Amino acid sequence: MDQLNWPLQSSISAPVTVTSFDDLSAFESAPHDILVMTDGWRPGSKAAILRGGMNAKAVLDVLARSDVAALKIFHIEEKIPQLEDIFVGTIVPEANRLFDQVNIFWRHDQSIYDLIESIAGEYDMLLFGAPLAKSEVLPFYRRIKDIYPGSVTIVRSAATDDEEFDAGDPIFKWVRERTYDAHDFSFPSALRNYKRKLGKKVSVILPALNEEKTVGKVIETALEVKSSGIIDEVILIDSDSTDDTAAIGKSYGIPVYSHSQICSDLGTYRGKGEAMFKSAFVTDADILAWVDTDIENIVPSFFYGLLGPILTYPQIEFVKGYFARPVRVESSGIELGGGRVTEIFARPYINLYLPELSGYIQPLAGTVAIYRHLLEKMYLPTNYGIEIAMLAQAVKQVGLWATCQVNLGEVIHKSKDVIGLSEMAFQILQVLHDMNMSQKGGAGKPCQPMLRRVFSTRGHFEISIKRFNIFWRQFK
Repeated sequence: MDQLNWPLQSSISAPVTVTSFDDLSAFESAPHDILVMTDGWRPGSKAAILRGGMNAKAVLDVLARSDVAALKIFHIEEKIPQLEDIFVGTIVPEANRLFDQVNIFWRHDQSIYDLIESIAGEYDMLLFGAPLAKSEVLPFYRRIKDIYPGSVTIVRSAATDDEEFDAGDPIFKWVRERTYDAHDFSFPSALRNYKRKLGKKVSVILPALNEEKTVGKVIETALEVKSSGIIDEVILIDSDSTDDTAAIGKSYGIPVYSHSQICSDLGTYRGKGEAMFKSAFVTDADILAWVDTDIENIVPSFFYGLLGPILTYPQIEFVKGYFARPVRVESSGIELGGGRVTEIFARPYINLYLPELSGYIQPLAGTVAIYRHLLEKMYLPTNYGIEIAMLAQAVKQVGLWATCQVNLGEVIHKSKDVIGLSEMAFQILQVLHDMNMSQKGGAGKPCQPMLRRVFSTRGHFEISIKRFNIFWRQFK
């Protein structure tokens, strides 16, 4: 079809009429056709701004039959939950079915025109689902053209019957309803009231290893929140630091423990998971929250955000924090996005083998809050795999909807080099391997503990071998 240079394929699911905005007679003359009202097809970048329903689905249909393989969709989140369900139920699964790559951007712009203005310079074509009535089309089009110079396309569906909407992709629905922001919980008086009604004791636990430069600020901030009545105790768990980390903790008058000396009859292992396991023995709190001590820019809302969901909503038993994390590369003066192990390794693995966790933005983040009764049912690895192990077991034991994630803002802390990231990924893979074998009744070979690396420089080879034994802890 050559109308207005539109490259539609003949295999389109319904007849199509392509017309300019100068002639909208087809709105009535071809009621059973998909109607594409357009300034014309243009090569270059394209985006769809969609609400949901049949007209929005027709936009996807037309683009897919025009050999568009990757699509960006912008959506202003609806204030009425039922309307948001229509978008999640009609657009999200259909887009995933039709395109090789889809990026969906949930926005909170005041109006669709504010959204258009903010992205106008990035796209050569913008596509929209048609308004309900023909009389609304031209005013809508003209308002868009006042602020957008590119090609505008408005699509009306051929469907004449109402469509039954379902809840759509359950992961997208969970993301929308179980993703919070720290500022949602920035009223200490409200949190104190919820905490008093729950009648639960809250402990914030700070695992540390050689963090003398940052641990003081983290403790100060935690104690500030404690003074507001949200936290009952702050505890430092030191993993035999060789600097002044433990001494700094003691100077603030908080309990300081060496994880190797807690319950010595149980033995001791190295690793963050071991420190988290042992920390449960030095508090009788009902809710335990772990916060990393290498955070340079921690603020009180970090703690409000982490504890807010579990105090506010009784059905939530596990909270995982996520954050923007700039990584300093001082030698070159640039910043890189964090979460490299997540994006390169964990997220692909999760989507393949643990898809129920795929809505978590940072599944490996170490900042969590959990009810004690849930923690004590878990098997905990002693190494870096502790975060993914706790998340997977929480979802399995209490269900995805009893867990949530919360945006804690921007966090600046130390980042590992590529060798350190490789070692972290290996330990996480060990944990995932063991968990997979456990689900299969323990069948399979024991987890390989050796990480081998071969380097080549100017014809010379270097072989590096490092052992990472994995141990599992349980409370009963």
